[in-house]
Amino acid sequence: MDKTNQRPLAKRQLSDISRASTSRPGKKTVVKEEDQTKKKVQSNATKHDTKNDKTILNQYGSRRKLQKELLFSMQNLYRVDLYAISAGEEPVDFTYEISQQDSVEQKELSTSMGILTITQNSMKLQIMPPTSGTFEIMLFARPAYTSEKYSWVCSFLVECNEPKTSENRPENPYLYWGITQGAEDLGIKPSMYYSEAILLNNGSYELVLQTSRPLMMLCEINHKDLDETLAKRCLATQIEGDKLTCSVLCPYIGFYNLSVFVKDYDSDWNRFHNVGNFLLHCTGNPINLDQLFPPDLSYFCGPGIRTDKAGLIKFSHTAPIVNTQQGKCNITFQNQEDLDLLAILNHNKEQSGHSLSQHVFFTYNGTKVTLSVALPLPGIYKLSLYGKNSSSQELNLLCDFILQNSSETSWPPFPYTFTSWKKGSVLFEPHSGVLKPLCWVPFRVRVPGAHRVIVLGEQHVELQINESHIWEGEVFTGNMKQIKLAASQEEISDQMDILICFDVLKQQNEI
Repeated sequence: MDKTNQRPLAKRQLSDISRASTSRPGKKTVVKEEDQTKKKVQSNATKHDTKNDKTILNQYGSRRKLQKELLFSMQNLYRVDLYAISAGEEPVDFTYEISQQDSVEQKELSTSMGILTITQNSMKLQIMPPTSGTFEIMLFARPAYTSEKYSWVCSFLVECNEPKTSENRPENPYLYWGITQGAEDLGIKPSMYYSEAILLNNGSYELVLQTSRPLMMLCEINHKDLDETLAKRCLATQIEGDKLTCSVLCPYIGFYNLSVFVKDYDSDWNRFHNVGNFLLHCTGNPINLDQLFPPDLSYFCGPGIRTDKAGLIKFSHTAPIVNTQQGKCNITFQNQEDLDLLAILNHNKEQSGHSLSQHVFFTYNGTKVTLSVALPLPGIYKLSLYGKNSSSQELNLLCDFILQNSSETSWPPFPYTFTSWKKGSVLFEPHSGVLKPLCWVPFRVRVPGAHRVIVLGEQHVELQINESHIWEGEVFTGNMKQIKLAASQEEISDQMDILICFDVLKQQNEI
């Protein structure tokens, strides 16, 4: 990943800060720009830096006009809106240092008490001092996208009488918050939000970035109580041709740092670049740990660029997260390239009894595909869709779906299908792969090209074809362990291919 935007002077940490628009203006703070302050600054900056105080911004088409009125107090929040310090022809990077003055010494503080946001035309710094006292803020600048040394621009003295205590925030190793200055050049369309703390009331959030060209995306999230393994289960990314979506789950109260990186989708050599850093503040209703996303999700959750390129279109579920309150769902789409498809269902808890592979079932009707899912237990599942064309031997992952099941109903598995169950075959009934003993069960199935269809149980039952080309009949399950559906593709041949297998439950009094 691109680390060129990392802060060179000090570690950047997040700030507990309120949106300026929701704060009530208070009394303006006196800003002291005395000669003594200038001397202290000169002790930290070289004479060359001081000289550049007058030239660095003008040199790159910028102007330096900072007035005392731009620094004011709003309920213990100090905001420096440096809209007068703006980049004209060339963008400028800013950074800052904070130190507290007392009677003994001047102590440099962590920049976690500030939020710095920068655009090509403006810079804004919001400060929340953690204690009462006098604080010195030093601003530095350099031409953007360079490794040049930062030069001192100006300094302020801020007097805080009523500090606001706040919890610790995660570190932000990058220069500033919100969308980065170079994001548009990297394919991110302009966005006017995300520059301040994003308040979350329910422990979940969805970040959407519009794009001007196809991009790949990686996301990272940090919180003081999150380890690396748990953090991966808090994020799900969807990569589409014209937008990027990151779904976020917050299992703890507090502040989160969400960083986004992108590169051109079709580029194998291009590295990922940081395009945004977002401060999330979860204030209530965090997500339970057992409700986080499944482990080992791919970057391709939900339909997107990969499914489009594979010829899978018109998905019934366009988002990566599918909520089912009944424990069952059907996902439909068009298979334009006639791919061979495979679906794999996973759950983070061990399942007893039947394999989860029998809880998914494909139905093909021309180019339309229906992927049916019947879940055995409540919880969070990962449904992975794979595909390959006839000339390929390897299945490729097309996308992952996240299934959130709140139903306590335990649905039985679907019947087991063999390779002879081909595209175009449709099972109308029975849908369940587990049948009751000693009962009559109606069978209705479509098998393209079949000349005979037989159900193999206690007796062999020949199904009859109707005017709709559906084979149908009734079968007695008896005390068989399994019942099989078979078909012959040749009119005069006795060879039958097994298509589907059903299990039959044991009688209750059977040992």
